[in-house]
Amino acid sequence: MTDTFDTMMNKFLVPLETLTGGVKDSVYFLRRDGCFVFSHGYYHPHPGEFIGKIIYYPTPEGTADIWGRRYEAMHKAWVGGEHVAILNDVQIVKHYEIDPRLDPSRPRPLVADFTLEFPLEEFLGYFDPHHSLIECTALHPVVGEWVEKTSALFDFPREKMGVTGSLAYGKIEEADMDFDVIFAGSMEENARVIERIRELVRDPSRQVFEFGKYWPIRTYHEGFLICPFFVYENVADAPLGGRDRVRLVRDGVEGRGTVADDSHSCYLPIVLDLEDVVFAGGETRGHLRLICYDGSIRGEYRRGETVAFDRGRLLEVERDGRPTEALALDFHKYLARV
Repeated sequence: MTDTFDTMMNKFLVPLETLTGGVKDSVYFLRRDGCFVFSHGYYHPHPGEFIGKIIYYPTPEGTADIWGRRYEAMHKAWVGGEHVAILNDVQIVKHYEIDPRLDPSRPRPLVADFTLEFPLEEFLGYFDPHHSLIECTALHPVVGEWVEKTSALFDFPREKMGVTGSLAYGKIEEADMDFDVIFAGSMEENARVIERIRELVRDPSRQVFEFGKYWPIRTYHEGFLICPFFVYENVADAPLGGRDRVRLVRDGVEGRGTVADDSHSCYLPIVLDLEDVVFAGGETRGHLRLICYDGSIRGEYRRGETVAFDRGRLLEVERDGRPTEALALDFHKYLARV
């Protein structure tokens, strides 16, 4: 018997066969057991698998309603009447608790220890961001208004926009005016959006504070909240991609450096090119690429700022036969402005 959930999934879900060019960032997938899984980044080293996290899992005691079925969120919870963030280290433990099929002895990705790799064969399909935008606009006229206003605000082509979050499967959360919009432009087009947001949030009334922190690349606009996600139109622009090879050099690295290039700071993973790097103990590097899979700090660090890092993994990343050094961090707590 088909219920509302099945009806809506049939409308929004796209077959995996249409997934060309590899798994991109910020895409929702629906697993056969009902879990909604969110893809992270562009580096998916094992064929037929992608790096991501479970965002919602089905449970009769769930506090969220997704088209008539009960779900619980992995990334946030209600505490004292407020939504609070569940941090990455707690989320990864919860994954193993709710899904006994996950093997805790299997090494997690070197670049992102608080994520997992999911076999594509376990999924019914995915929610293509642009397809979801079309369906969502037909279902909710207000989403169409958000699209038009956002496109005009940033002078950004509507055909390069999509949606993620609950809008990916057609759900506007109760009392929620968040527009989780994907900008899938060139790096130059996306950079113009980012700079426009930074201009807008000079006005304190446009600034966004949620989960106990300031979000520098979110903004309020005409009664709704723009929550942008930036993806690479050309996946070859991603500093870390599926064709790359990664090897661990050393664990537990701490030190500091100055941000020389923040061009990739608003994507996931966050990538900062550092210069004048000094490790604890005095070891130095002229340049070092820092990679962080914690999306809560997208857009937070700017060129010219000095940052301190802790608990990093020094990696060798090889692309097209050319090895370079990189430092991987899992968590915003391991990175700080000095």
